[in-house]
Amino acid sequence: MLGKKKVIKETAMKEPQHIDTLIGTHSVFTGDLMFEGAVRIDGRFEGNIRSEKEGTLIVSEGAFIKGEVSVPNLVLHGDVNGDVYASSSLKIGAKGVLNGDVQYKVLSLAEGASMNGRCSRIEDGATAVAAMKKDDTEVIQVK
Repeated sequence: MLGKKKVIKETAMKEPQHIDTLIGTHSVFTGDLMFEGAVRIDGRFEGNIRSEKEGTLIVSEGAFIKGEVSVPNLVLHGDVNGDVYASSSLKIGAKGVLNGDVQYKVLSLAEGASMNGRCSRIEDGATAVAAMKKDDTEVIQVK
């Protein structure tokens, strides 16, 4: 038909997140972890966690991490006791608790989230070397 445009509906397909590694609910892991892809922790983790290439760490409700976390993306619904460096995004859910200094590029806090420590935004061009540098910045507590 002339004069009529065909309208094509485009829907954004949301791919289900693929979990490469799972530390289960009744598991206790002690040591350091380096990963690529997506890791979900449902249990207890004691040690440092690092990822550089588009890594995503998901900490489930009831899970606990004691140590430094340096990842591009962190989704927190459980507890982290240690400094956090999220080079892309940090999302803290309603029951998420973070005790430690935080550096982030994009921060999202749900109502009820808890963050106790120094908090600073990563500016473009910041390097990982300066990631966890401590200074005399005022401590901000969000509850």
